[in-house]
Amino acid sequence: MKNISKYIVIALAGISFTACKDYLEPKPDNNLTQEELLKIPAYTEGLLLNAYKDMPANVTFNEDVISDDAVSNDPSSTYRQMATGSWNAGNNPISKWNQAYKEIYYINSFMEVYKKVVWDDKNPEVNKYHLKRLTGEAYGLRAWWQFQLLKYYAGEATDGQLLGFPIVLKPLSTEDNFNLPRNTFEECVNRIVTDCDSAIANLPNTFADVSGNTNYNLAMGARWTNRMPGYAARALKATVLLYAASPAYNPTGDMNKWANAAKAAGELLKLNGGLPATMPAAGLNWYTSTTGVNAEIIWSRAIVSNHNLETDNFPPSQLGNGRTNPTQELVNAFPMKNGYPITNTLSLYNQANPYANRDPRLATYILYNGNTLGAKGAISTYIGAPKDGINVQTNSTRTGYYLKKFVLDNVSLGSTITNQNHFNTYFRFTEVYLAYAEAANEAYGPDADPNGFGFTARAVIAGIRKRAGITQPDAYLATITSKATFRDLIRNERRLELCFEGQRFFDVRRWKDLTDFKAPVSGAFITKTGSAYTYDYQQVEERKYEDYMIYSPLPKNELLKSDQLKQNKNWQ
Repeated sequence: MKNISKYIVIALAGISFTACKDYLEPKPDNNLTQEELLKIPAYTEGLLLNAYKDMPANVTFNEDVISDDAVSNDPSSTYRQMATGSWNAGNNPISKWNQAYKEIYYINSFMEVYKKVVWDDKNPEVNKYHLKRLTGEAYGLRAWWQFQLLKYYAGEATDGQLLGFPIVLKPLSTEDNFNLPRNTFEECVNRIVTDCDSAIANLPNTFADVSGNTNYNLAMGARWTNRMPGYAARALKATVLLYAASPAYNPTGDMNKWANAAKAAGELLKLNGGLPATMPAAGLNWYTSTTGVNAEIIWSRAIVSNHNLETDNFPPSQLGNGRTNPTQELVNAFPMKNGYPITNTLSLYNQANPYANRDPRLATYILYNGNTLGAKGAISTYIGAPKDGINVQTNSTRTGYYLKKFVLDNVSLGSTITNQNHFNTYFRFTEVYLAYAEAANEAYGPDADPNGFGFTARAVIAGIRKRAGITQPDAYLATITSKATFRDLIRNERRLELCFEGQRFFDVRRWKDLTDFKAPVSGAFITKTGSAYTYDYQQVEERKYEDYMIYSPLPKNELLKSDQLKQNKNWQ
């Protein structure tokens, strides 16, 4: 009799993926045989729910402060240390290896037994729907965790092969061989895409109730919001194919890979209604939603009410620790409101008043000198400004900027604390729009639509910039005609729209050019004289990245245990 209970973690009391389902507690000794397990559906489902439970619950900016978009003001931050030279195979703060394989183990264990479970012994139709949804969730979650392994560890090995991770499709027991080699990158991509397709075939696009269909609603309806929907599986597929097409993983420049990524992203966008004449404003500030549901969000974690983000990132004047400090390099990436980069003479950029007439996203996402934090008023970051001035105290900004995106200004800290709703978003539509624009431009240029989706790369970027508040007509966009110049624009729009969402660190590396990462990052040192300001831009942090760091290291302790795993090139 096979005993698998020792691997089961039924810590479900705090899980709110569906608030209307009560879960049973395990037996006191947590020692269930497989036969006993199959008689209690909640225990079996606990295997799958564990893979949800360990997904990122909170928004963090760890992977932003190791990019050129931000620095940390915490000298003990392992991410700050990583960016400045401590990154190696034995010291890797971003490692996901153990966590990903643990969750894949739980998912594989679930997939080995779940079809034997009677999920609803009183209603065969509900049982059928329930089994179908769980099938889709299992494949989708396995694809998600496999993508974490691909994103963090795929790369060129010491022998020159482009490798991914060891693919594991069953729960390994003590009798199995754990000494597995890495599969090829192509095999890993195909595996994830296959799992995504299985998820898509079994999941509804979104979890919504259908009028008059009680049985469907019980197993597939709105009560399952925050579980993985079909749209999320489609977004994941498009993302994986985008990575596979990118220069770091596509050494021959195969245009078919770009076309595949564009097709996957375009199909999702078309299913969702295509490119609207006016893109929803929620795409700029979806994170302020009090319900965690709006037109921008594809899949997010359930809401929690707290003040963690604000405690970490409010300026000191608002009793925060000011941890995440945007860089001058990111600020410079925001164009003027007329759409021209600040380096273009037609932008009308004024060096004596650098924040005036800028792309409105700058004021929405970054607190600069004179910008306001809601009703809390303007923030002063000039040299010597009380509390919030650059380097005034240990929790002040190092760059002259504070984070504004994601922090909610109606949170209050101090003796009376006011919490607000927060949630972590795994996929949103703007990310898919940008993936489509990037892949479509590479595959067939900015103005072609060979799939008949009804939109082009140019149309997508035009819609995003219009929504952002760029003056219309967009004169600068009209001047961008070649694939190469449009590529630069798309990459910059991606940087702005997805800033502080953990994307930049991976984007620059998959584009296979670490020039920006190897350069020092800087800040704005502002002097106030009377009511006038003068601006000086100085280096605040030296970065220690090398070209081989486009690929991450496999964990050193895993290589010590295996004679089959190959390390990525040049990592020690």
